[in-house]
Amino acid sequence: MNRLTNAAVLAIAALAAAVATGCSAASSGGNSAGGGDFLTDGHAVVSALDAIAAKSGTPMRITNISADGVSGLSVDVQEPKNHINVDRYVVASNGSITGPTPVKLMSLDGGPVTAASVDQQAFDPKTVGFVRLSTTVKEAIAKSHYSDAHVNQWEIGGTGPDDRRYLYLESERARPVAILRRDLTIADMRY
Repeated sequence: MNRLTNAAVLAIAALAAAVATGCSAASSGGNSAGGGDFLTDGHAVVSALDAIAAKSGTPMRITNISADGVSGLSVDVQEPKNHINVDRYVVASNGSITGPTPVKLMSLDGGPVTAASVDQQAFDPKTVGFVRLSTTVKEAIAKSHYSDAHVNQWEIGGTGPDDRRYLYLESERARPVAILRRDLTIADMRY
């Protein structure tokens, strides 16, 4: 039977402690948003937005925000000092923040991307009713008429009447979608 010496056991313990400390520091990146269930907890979303604003600068305006069960919360933030630039921040469920990562913008009308066009698309995330998210999720599940439905993703691409605001559900037999208003009440259900 092989026996480890005391020195070997101490070396292994020291290595394990160093790896654990390094992994913990790397995962937080020195920035933490508190984490949470971004799919259903609006308060977790608001806390994450506050943490991103502390990192990205203010006033914070965004062009897109989405959440899913794999990546967590993804937010495309317009740079406050250079409006033509948009950076992506991702908040994992453990609260660690990665970013800024530059977002490559594309014009849908064939013209150049300008600071004015980004200004037109950007919105203040505080105008979205995130504190109502858990209620909206429960209402969407009830309106879907699928008892096994659950949220697997949502996305908000603006606050105007024609902008994308969707809550995607998943069930064994269907993938219902709730179309949302800016206050996160349900405007319509699609099946």
